[in-house]
Amino acid sequence: MSDTAIFILIAVNLFIITGLSLYIWRLLQQQKMKRVQAEEKLQALADEVQQRRSHIVESLQVISRAVINGEVPLTEASIRCKVLLDNLDPQLSNDVTYTVFNEVYELTKHIPRLEAWKGLKGPEKIKYLDEMEAIESQYTDAINQAAKALVKQDFDRYH
Repeated sequence: MSDTAIFILIAVNLFIITGLSLYIWRLLQQQKMKRVQAEEKLQALADEVQQRRSHIVESLQVISRAVINGEVPLTEASIRCKVLLDNLDPQLSNDVTYTVFNEVYELTKHIPRLEAWKGLKGPEKIKYLDEMEAIESQYTDAINQAAKALVKQDFDRYH
């Protein structure tokens, strides 16, 4: 083989090697960019979850203090606490200390809420209000104890 042919083959091989190296480098850059974007999305999601949990914990604390201070109807507070605890940690919701919220929720889940409540006529509302009053009188002590426990609850693992 002549020297010219060898130099041409070497040049072609160097050109191919350079092209493949650039292609590999570009693929690695794309992979790195995708990894960085995935990490940013994951961090944003973790921040959002953390904000939601902090909001739930804060809401539980506010509702609990309102119950203790007699500033909120016990039925409404129980329903809200049950839903918030379910969203925060279903196991915590089933803790013996907080089962009263589940019990009140189950006893009142048939009562219309929000717009349905606004659409009720006077006698229907009175019937439901009497029912809620009976439930509240039966569970007042347990709800207050659960509210006090919520105020003292260590929520650090949720922050």
